[in-house]
Amino acid sequence: MIDRKYVGAVVAVAAVAGAGMMAFTTKNVSAAEAHRTAISTPVVEGMQVAQDAAAGATAFVRCRVCHTVERGEPNRVGPNLFGVFGRKAGEVAGFNYSAPMKSSNITWTEENLERYIKDPAGVVPGNKMQLAKGAINDKGADDIVAFLKTKM
Repeated sequence: MIDRKYVGAVVAVAAVAGAGMMAFTTKNVSAAEAHRTAISTPVVEGMQVAQDAAAGATAFVRCRVCHTVERGEPNRVGPNLFGVFGRKAGEVAGFNYSAPMKSSNITWTEENLERYIKDPAGVVPGNKMQLAKGAINDKGADDIVAFLKTKM
């Protein structure tokens, strides 16, 4: 049993595979929550990357300037992203996509969406998304994808 007075001090919330290193936070979380986070870490390209929908909701704040995510919400500068997985790029009704996006022939999978979030111009050159390359790191992109998975 963990002494509650120490839970908020330093809690391990994720492990890096093979390195034996731990990421720590001063966030006051329960031992069970820290354990769930550490053991639910998927393996991506030989490394463990924790997909965290809650962190993705926070990271998505910068995306909300242009995108909505709830069913029936209107498009903004970018299309509504509700139900994005499995959808073909350029197919949200009422959104004026760029010609490169319409002709990209991309189906939004986790992998394609992560790549696009990290480097929109590299994935679809000439598209209208103005996010600068590198503005979102691998962890942020993974978390945003986890958050978008909750919007299906």
